[in-house]
This record gives sequence, structure tokens and C-alpha cells, in this order.
Amino acid sequence: MRNIIIMVAALLCFTVTVGQAVQYVQYRQVPLDKQAEFVEKETKYWAKVAKAAIDKGLMEHWSLWRKIGVTNMDGPNYVFVNRYASLESIDQEAIWSDENVAAMGANPADVETQSFAPTFMDYWLQIDAFVPGDSKYAIVNYAMPDDRGAFIEENKELWMPMHKKNIEAGNLGMSSWVTMSVIYPRCNNARYSVATVDGFNSMKDAMNYLSYQPNAEYGAEFEAVVAQSKMGEINPDGFNYSILYERVHSVDKEE
Repeated sequence: MRNIIIMVAALLCFTVTVGQAVQYVQYRQVPLDKQAEFVEKETKYWAKVAKAAIDKGLMEHWSLWRKIGVTNMDGPNYVFVNRYASLESIDQEAIWSDENVAAMGANPADVETQSFAPTFMDYWLQIDAFVPGDSKYAIVNYAMPDDRGAFIEENKELWMPMHKKNIEAGNLGMSSWVTMSVIYPRCNNARYSVATVDGFNSMKDAMNYLSYQPNAEYGAEFEAVVAQSKMGEINPDGFNYSILYERVHSVDKEE
């Protein structure tokens, strides 16, 4: 698995702007009767490897997320997120060095999880725009727009300023926001080519944001953004899926 990631990362360096942050997202399929074991091994042992790598500047962030509810009986239900400063900064051999692996304090073979919680799929994405913030819950909106470039630019130029104001003002319960585009895999049969992520600090805020509210008043700024938006042409089919995830564990560099 590590060798595959290394080869793909090398190829992707030709497709991303130098210095642009990227994420490796790995979707795992964990049986119900194995979830407690999976979470314990990943957060108690493998998270320490991520922490060692982050402390050395080899990664920026590592986190494990659990999908809320069941959207597909055969689909993934946990997601790992590894963030890097850029593709140029990725050094998988250094991340998985003997020294870093030793930080877990256990034999890797005794705490592996792939045998009972296999990787369902994985994606590399570039972060195109974001409003930073800490979030316990995240609504990930997956899409395959007709015009991917226009989707990214409209989110950066039109939607991000509004989200930034709302987050800073504490409106709508949102605490962070990201828009990303897929680097790999890319094809007509791919599950998505772009995604936006709406972050929240409580499940209640996330559900309120998703719920239909017939008498809601969104304000003049929102109406102005909608009036300028061409998303109906750019992404006529809307989001393929909007899935809610809960953060199980995360590791970041200590300030």
C-alpha cells in the first residue's frame, strides 16, 4: 500500500500548482463487530506514527472520521484524512521510517487493521479554497460538475467570502469550510471530481443546516450570491451525495 502511494504521489506532482496543499483521503469498510477494535488500534497506535511524522514536518494533519448513518450497506464507513503542505513535500519513506513506526510502541503486525477493515477506495485532492476552523462534524458534498474549473472558481470568488463572514459572525452554526478538487483518480466513472466540506461543532448545527426550513430568512447577501451564481449551469445535477461525518480522532502539530 505504501509503495502504491509513493508512485502515485510522484505522478501527481505534474498536475498541482507548486506549494498547493493536498489531502490523501482513504475510505475504509469496517464491520460493525470490529469497529471498537479498529478505532482503538488506529487511535492508540497508528496515530502515534502520524504524530511523529507531523512533529518532523512531514505531514500537516491526520484525522479519522466516522460516517453518520448508513447510506450504502456495502460502502465505506470510516475515512482517514492526511494533509500535506504540497505534493513536493510528501516523503512516504520518511513518514513510515523505522523511527516513526517505533513511536507506536507495538509490533505493527499485532495492530494492523487492513485484514478486517480493508480500504474501499482512496483519493488525492488539492485544496482550492478554505476558511479555517475547528470542526467536530463535517458535511461533505460530492459532485461531478460539467465544468470543474468554473465550479472551483465560483466557490473561491463568490461563495467563500460569504461563508467566511458567516463563520466569523457565528451564523448558521458553521465553523469551517473547504472546497477541493480531485487529482486522482480521474475518469468518467469516478465517484466525484470536486467536493465541498461544511464544518460544524455539533451534530445539531449540522442537521439544522441540512434541514428544510420553509420560513427561513437568509438575508440580502445570500440572495445576492444566489443571483450571481451560475451553479445551475456549472453543476446542473447538484451534489451526488451530502454525507455527514463525525471526527473520531485527529493529530496536528503542537503550537
